[in-house]
Amino acid sequence: MLYKRVMILGLRFMRSKGQINTIEALISIAIIGVIIFLLYFRAPVSIEVTQLNQKLDAYNALKILDQTQNLRYYALQKNATKIEELLLPFLKSNYKVALFNRTSNITEIPEIDAKNIAVLSYFIAGDVANYQPIEIRVYLW
Repeated sequence: MLYKRVMILGLRFMRSKGQINTIEALISIAIIGVIIFLLYFRAPVSIEVTQLNQKLDAYNALKILDQTQNLRYYALQKNATKIEELLLPFLKSNYKVALFNRTSNITEIPEIDAKNIAVLSYFIAGDVANYQPIEIRVYLW
């Protein structure tokens, strides 16, 4: 009985199939419009250019030090302060270096009181006779 009453009330407002199709079309247009608005008119997320440049400078410096074998030598010696000294001529911003192996950190993670910190990871695998993968993490601010 309740079902028949609901159907009767529903049909009272929508007397023809054309009106139902019109409302369905309007709802479809509204959904598509919202999707298009969200996809195309939303502001794109931008990466800060300064952090990107800092990371690029740090990567290039680490790559140069790796090619001269200095980075690999001091990373295997677990000497993060010496790596920081080697990076000094290349980097203009403030930075700290931390070393990690496969399971934990080798050196202490620096405590930094800054809001915008960029982190760069550089991996080395040791040398031919001594396989020890080490992650060199450079914190930039």
